[in-house]
Amino acid sequence: MVLTLEDFKKFKPVRPTYALFGWPLGHTMSPELHVQLFNAANMEADYLAIAVKPEELETAMTLAKEKLQGINLTIPHKKAVIDLLDAIDPSAMDLHSVNTVQFKNGEAIGYNTDIFGFASTLEKDGIVLKNKKALVIGYGGASTVMAYHCAKSKANLYITGRSLDKAYKLKNELKASIPSAKITVCTRKQIPKDVEIVINGTPLGMYPKEEKKPLYFLPRKTKYVFDAIYNPPKTSTMKLAKRDIKTRNGIYMLVMQAAAAQTIWNNTQFEWSVFDSIARRVLAQMAAKRLREKYNKNNLVLCGFMGSGKTTVGKKLAKFMGLKHIDADIYLEEKEQRTISDIFKQDGEKVFRELETKYLKEICKIDGAVISLGGGAVLKPENVKIIKQTGFLIHLDTPFYRIVKNLESSSNRPLLDKRADRMTEMRKLYNARKHIYHHVSDRSVRSPRLSELVEDLLQSI
Repeated sequence: MVLTLEDFKKFKPVRPTYALFGWPLGHTMSPELHVQLFNAANMEADYLAIAVKPEELETAMTLAKEKLQGINLTIPHKKAVIDLLDAIDPSAMDLHSVNTVQFKNGEAIGYNTDIFGFASTLEKDGIVLKNKKALVIGYGGASTVMAYHCAKSKANLYITGRSLDKAYKLKNELKASIPSAKITVCTRKQIPKDVEIVINGTPLGMYPKEEKKPLYFLPRKTKYVFDAIYNPPKTSTMKLAKRDIKTRNGIYMLVMQAAAAQTIWNNTQFEWSVFDSIARRVLAQMAAKRLREKYNKNNLVLCGFMGSGKTTVGKKLAKFMGLKHIDADIYLEEKEQRTISDIFKQDGEKVFRELETKYLKEICKIDGAVISLGGGAVLKPENVKIIKQTGFLIHLDTPFYRIVKNLESSSNRPLLDKRADRMTEMRKLYNARKHIYHHVSDRSVRSPRLSELVEDLLQSI
């Protein structure tokens, strides 16, 4: 829940409390992220999201000194807050950007942890900036941080944006801090074709205006694309990249800068293994949030061929997203008090399909679930209509060889048990159904590895 300034005035903390100030704040994942970090540190604390208009910042800062131990700042407050601080860290001063404030002994001290988050992300991806041509798009707070790190790391830096005057201003600020930096301002048409690293620091492409993009195509030699946006997880800039180009959104940077903020506030130290786990959970929570806000759906529904991993993937997704998991086949068996194999043997496939529709109507009325469907559930148009009333439907396009491996030990597949040539029949059924899965689904996700499949699926929402 996002508080207004009036809500914040009435708020009375009952334990150590921190907050994010920004305007607007509809997209933020910071509260969920910091709660996970508090849990990882075994610390009892609260974190608020407070929508602070630009003209309200001074009042909000006065209240924060009285009520909070620290705050984070996002658009549009990272520069404006500087005049309201009692002290500022040298790197934040160089950047003219503050995203973290510590309240200590009655003073407000400003820091910038975005640079740590960005540097850690590049390190994770094995990106070396020295002597590489790197393009930074934008000149606001996030772009300033990333351009500063590129210049500090001795990249050949190019800055572009809609306003060349602002781009030149950023260049001059960076040169004042790093006189030896190699920095060129250019229009989009002047971007060198041999730029290898493309970095977007603008809000173009952020939810809800996801179709907006700062570039219409990438330089020919691009090898890496980083976008500070994390909602949507796969941004318009990232979508420009071909398959062999590595891309990264802003989630890992978000996690790392938040961890650095907690270190400043409480001297909390985290194990590196914590960061990947939390980043995955933030991505999952973002997917759950987008499911409702962007797609207006209550449930995530998985379809695909038998053995494609719907149940295994569904359980993992439900755990990460904080939702219930429902296996439609198990639900049916529990309601009927007999197995699907027995239903086929006793009553035939027609009766089973009628029961499947009956119980899908019940399942799809449940709010907040990951639903794993039976392999043939979406073959019936009526079922698809029922599912899509409340569910976002994703097809697990698992490669056939992986399905064969998954089904090697299976003995309870009614449509296969009676076949003499199991492999031939399975391939025939797979080919017959595959185009249907693609046609009825909102998304189709393909990966031979389970870990990649889960992440790719979350990124696709």
